[in-house]
Amino acid sequence: MSEPTAPAPAVATPAAPQTSFWEDLIDIFVSPVAVFRRREKASPWPIFLFVVASFAIIFYATFPAIQPAIDGEFTRNLPKMQAQNPALTPELTSKIQDRIDTFSRYTAGALAIVNLLANGLLVWLISKLFAAKEGFSAAMLICGYAYLPRVLGAVISGGIALMMDPTRLNSAAMLTLSPARFLDADTTSPFLIALLSRLDVMIVWETVLLAIGVAVIGKVPKDKAAVFGVVIWIVGGLYALRNAYIIS
Repeated sequence: MSEPTAPAPAVATPAAPQTSFWEDLIDIFVSPVAVFRRREKASPWPIFLFVVASFAIIFYATFPAIQPAIDGEFTRNLPKMQAQNPALTPELTSKIQDRIDTFSRYTAGALAIVNLLANGLLVWLISKLFAAKEGFSAAMLICGYAYLPRVLGAVISGGIALMMDPTRLNSAAMLTLSPARFLDADTTSPFLIALLSRLDVMIVWETVLLAIGVAVIGKVPKDKAAVFGVVIWIVGGLYALRNAYIIS
């Protein structure tokens, strides 16, 4: 009579490789699916605070270089402001411009907070139309990682400004990686500039990452996630066109 065979020992499942937060900042550009998978249950606060701090530091450091673009936008809109308010004296105009420059330099971090919260809300609400399963916290995490190309874009914009002749830098569109940077803002429709600015490489990259995040974390099929990306890009474009209407 043969001896009973002892059951083979169970093979332990290898633990998922652990990566640091700093590795995620690189991997999101080359392997976004892996980042969203391993951070699916993570808190959105680390990436949220990193993006906010990065924008505050980068914008403050590069402001002297990009200031001509901000001042150029103000100068271009000045005739309309004066037509609406004939009492706008040169002295008052100068004070307003100084305040805009100060506000722009020191509030980049605050504006990043507003943008991330607004984006998180939009991603959460719009993704629900595609039966996404992520909550608001997960939507914020997706937006935080998807915003990293914008952080890179802020660095690139500063580099572009440093290489340009300040006397020719009269439009914010000139600091983008979009077709709008090649247009003359003084003679081109603000609507066309706003539309073409949405084709900025960094904005398109952000949109793709949003779609990937919704597919991975929200468990949305790839085809529906792609449609979600188109919808979220269009919604962002509507806001840009609204701003163009205000200044036109």
